[in-house]
Amino acid sequence: MNRIYLDGNDWMFKEFVGLDWVWRNSEKPNTKDVRWWYKATVPGSVLHDLWQAGKVPDPHYELNSKLVEWVPERTWVYKKSFSVPEKLSGKKITLCFEGIDYSASIFLNGKPMGKQEGEFIPWEVDVTDMLLYHEDNLLSVVIDPAPFEQPQVGKTSLVRTHKTRMNYWWDFCPRMIHQGIWDSVYLKITGQAVLQEVYLSAKLNTDYTNAALTAEVEAEAEDGCEIVMKVQEQTVTGKIHRRKAKLILAMNHPKLWQPNGYGEPYQYHVTFVLKDRAGEPSDKKELKYGIREITFEKNERCNPNATPFVLKVNGRKIYINGYNWVPIDAMYGVERPEKLNRLIKLAKNAHTIMFRVWGGGLIEKDAFYEACAENGILIWQEFIQSSSGIDNKPPEDPSFIHRLAAQAEIIVKRKRNHTALAIWCGGNELSDWEGNPVDNSDLLIRKLKEVVERLDPQRRWLPSSPSGGVFNNSVKNIMEQPDMLWDVHGPWEHQGLQKHCELYNMGTSLLHSEFGVEGMTNKNTLEKTIAKEHLLPASKENEIYFHRGAWWTNEPLVQEMFGGLDAIDQIRTASQYMQYEGLKYAIESNRRRAYQNSGSFPWQFNEPYPNAYCTSSLDYYANPKPVYYGVLSCYSPVHVSASFASPSVAEKQRFTSEVFLTTSLLTDEINKIGELSLQCEIAGMDGKILFLDRRTCTLPENSTKLVVTIDQDLKDITSDLFLLRLKLYHPNGDTNECIAENEYLFTKEKDLGSVFHMAAPVLTIRQQSNGVTLCNAGNNAALFLFLTDKGSLPQNDFLYFGHNYFCLLPGEERNIPITADSGSITGKTISIENFVSNNDITLR
Repeated sequence: MNRIYLDGNDWMFKEFVGLDWVWRNSEKPNTKDVRWWYKATVPGSVLHDLWQAGKVPDPHYELNSKLVEWVPERTWVYKKSFSVPEKLSGKKITLCFEGIDYSASIFLNGKPMGKQEGEFIPWEVDVTDMLLYHEDNLLSVVIDPAPFEQPQVGKTSLVRTHKTRMNYWWDFCPRMIHQGIWDSVYLKITGQAVLQEVYLSAKLNTDYTNAALTAEVEAEAEDGCEIVMKVQEQTVTGKIHRRKAKLILAMNHPKLWQPNGYGEPYQYHVTFVLKDRAGEPSDKKELKYGIREITFEKNERCNPNATPFVLKVNGRKIYINGYNWVPIDAMYGVERPEKLNRLIKLAKNAHTIMFRVWGGGLIEKDAFYEACAENGILIWQEFIQSSSGIDNKPPEDPSFIHRLAAQAEIIVKRKRNHTALAIWCGGNELSDWEGNPVDNSDLLIRKLKEVVERLDPQRRWLPSSPSGGVFNNSVKNIMEQPDMLWDVHGPWEHQGLQKHCELYNMGTSLLHSEFGVEGMTNKNTLEKTIAKEHLLPASKENEIYFHRGAWWTNEPLVQEMFGGLDAIDQIRTASQYMQYEGLKYAIESNRRRAYQNSGSFPWQFNEPYPNAYCTSSLDYYANPKPVYYGVLSCYSPVHVSASFASPSVAEKQRFTSEVFLTTSLLTDEINKIGELSLQCEIAGMDGKILFLDRRTCTLPENSTKLVVTIDQDLKDITSDLFLLRLKLYHPNGDTNECIAENEYLFTKEKDLGSVFHMAAPVLTIRQQSNGVTLCNAGNNAALFLFLTDKGSLPQNDFLYFGHNYFCLLPGEERNIPITADSGSITGKTISIENFVSNNDITLR
């Protein structure tokens, strides 16, 4: 037995104003303060405990979050009774808190143990002589009111805490300031010799056939105590000298950790045992560690002064299929393992290579790091500093800089053994007083850089994101300073039918670490969180929509691009299509420029709160919006795409487009695939093929090549709406079994409004053992069919669709594999949405 966890739902909690808890002796055993204590869960969040106790309304519904803004102003006392087996008497026992948000006083059996401060800072104390073995012990934690901090619109220069800022109000999160014991609590049982720090690093030779695995150990132990490191079946030992030891293990032909899509993300099981002077085991630590080499090299066709951003893992150049990650919930202390697993699985399925953990959120828990490593996903971790709108300058206050540097030392040591960790970054969108991206000359940034380079020199350091060059990805910057778009941000909105493609066709960025397109949430989420009578207007004129994602409420642009829409389903469907089409085109344009551009990080993968509109690819309940499937397609190992001036060809004489093949494959992988056929067709809404080009082709090696240029007289395209459809398949093979495919919707009009005037598609649905087959039995195209899980929210058994958000011409059919976490899809109800109708089916 190495730990006794004190986590669970058997804690009690109560609110207090000021020091009323002192007056009442509320933290002590046998207190007379026995009223109004409620059940609580640790790890957890104060607000969530209140909600579950029925003391506040559901903060996810309509404007209810405004009714809970009083919570962080209170003091909260948490307490738990526990027993300790008598057989542990004589052992050294340490009380450990992995995380309290933000500060607290800790008591054991009524006696003060000390004060904790810092959301990401663990706290521990030796309680060997304080524990009772013949009766229950009482652990009490007095959580202070949350500190004042800057919301999104504020001044970064005035920030004085290293705490999650998202909850102080952000564009995608209402004001729900977090408090709580947000990570595990346990008793650590050891002998007198105790392991304090272990730092693993691996050095590979040039052909990756040998590795030296080094462990630097710090221990509270006498000289001469033995430390043993075991890696699978290999063992190496050393002796503690002046509280330190260094162990080196030579590994022949090590099995390398590979990123998602490039091989197995293999990790070694590593065990450390510290023995006392008598040779008896005194302390133990276990971890998983993947051996890999991560480097960054210069981008192609770039300014010679630019920062290198091209990722190489184990010598292989890899385009960074990225995503921005935010906390999975505003009440982030609550453990949500099913939701975390769902999110990571969806990211893996979408070919994600790296998450950027945004600097307004969290230094994430170990469970997140471990899940990413197991699924081949790297992590770019930012310190919790972010832009604030009024100014974005890192604080210059000496006491804060000293405090943050000291906390950074602890944080880096806690996270540096995680296989997934690839980059440390100073924060999000930090700038100097002139508005330029901050660099390492800034005092606070320089201090953080020194900590990282001293304690974790194998990781990449970036001062901020964006980093270097100009800040914005804009037409103006591209025109005036094309070689200064290094790591850039923006835009976060669809630019409109005429402007969107123009911007991304001009791109010169070396890394695009934050950009996005806004879109409405899914139907289920909208109807769960907003009353039916309040669903319209779906604009900022509606107080509820203003509260739930005002910055991303793109209803005016929806009306501009689709004409006058007055039904909520129409507005939602149009908004989601714009997000899908806009973000897909942006990523395709970036990836076609590899390796001038070395990576894309859409803003954002997930959301912490059920917004009505948001830039996220998933809704709050972890269900994909259509845009998720667009990004999945863009990140596929083989991708076919088109570039063009606009989805509207109004007032044009000819339709022009270029078709490209993009791959992440190497020559031997391409040779196994062989020669392929590419089919490019233009189809009208009646299914008539108005243009057809078939040709054989081979795939380019880890790059992009132009394959087809289409230049067609629009008089020959007789449909006002038409699809450009691209299919890549084996010669003489079934064109329905594509290696890659894509489709784009175009209009001869100035907007896309005619999609809502089409006849509803006639769909036949046949259930298969592993999904459904959809067939278009009508006379008109079924545009962008979207399959969703119609189950009640939140879900614990999630569905996964093998294909989604696609078109069917008359007479076409498509098999849709469907799987569930539970292994069974029986009884699940799915909805099949499109622009003009919805169909539901319950799976047998």
